[in-house]
Amino acid sequence: MLRKPRVVPETSAIPSEERGGSPLSNLNDVLNGLSSASLWQERVYKDLHAHPELSFQETRTAALAAAKLKELGYEVLEQIGRTGVVGVLRNGTGQTVLARADMDALPVKERTGLPYASTLTATDDTGASVPVMHACGHDAHVTCLLGAAELLARARRSWSGTFVAVFQPAEEVAGGAKAMVKDGLRDR
Repeated sequence: MLRKPRVVPETSAIPSEERGGSPLSNLNDVLNGLSSASLWQERVYKDLHAHPELSFQETRTAALAAAKLKELGYEVLEQIGRTGVVGVLRNGTGQTVLARADMDALPVKERTGLPYASTLTATDDTGASVPVMHACGHDAHVTCLLGAAELLARARRSWSGTFVAVFQPAEEVAGGAKAMVKDGLRDR
């Protein structure tokens, strides 16, 4: 069950010195894994960019996020607010920090000429077939949050608390966050 979030002073999110070293050295420990994380991130980004999904249709993206979180040892909750995913990494006592990435794409035809450009179409909520593109960067948002999730999972000795990664559906139509909350996000 997720606790009700509360605002905490900015410095309290920094790992405690009791965990060994200054807060800055603990941050450096977490960031040491950045090189290995970026190796798979480019592949994931290009895959997500080539396979965008409209609001509340993000099943492939959600499955990819859930699989990566499970691989990293997160407790994973799926189908929250229809296609939302939440990964929870409990690591002792301390603050709970939540980070969110939106997953949906837009009904836009891609004309970038990139080798991994989207050529997909999808059926929108009116029944029309529309081109689909990550024109707003949600492919990058998902990739970055998965990267942060990996860094924190691999550096558990350097911090304590709980990290919650939320992959939100339907940001473009402003309904995904509401659907996740209505579906009991805080109570799970």
